[in-house]
Amino acid sequence: MTRRGQRGQAAIELLAMVPTLIVVGLLAWQLMSVIGAGLRVQAEVRVMAIRAAAGAAGDVVVVSTHAPVPVVLPGSAGMEVPARVGVRVP
Repeated sequence: MTRRGQRGQAAIELLAMVPTLIVVGLLAWQLMSVIGAGLRVQAEVRVMAIRAAAGAAGDVVVVSTHAPVPVVLPGSAGMEVPARVGVRVP
């Protein structure tokens, strides 16, 4: 005995799963954007701190900055990654 209603069930389930896969992909992309912006701003603030410490002898130089995060998902506009570095100059 075979069931007639089972034909094409996998295709329907796949179509129902497509929006979920799209959302998961966008979330992963946004996470990678945040990580990339964080790494970029960390490197930038380190270079800024080394340049600022070049003229200061015997001090601690602290440099702070913010970098915007590329927006992938709606509603996440205005995201920023802060970075702060302190350099002790001998």
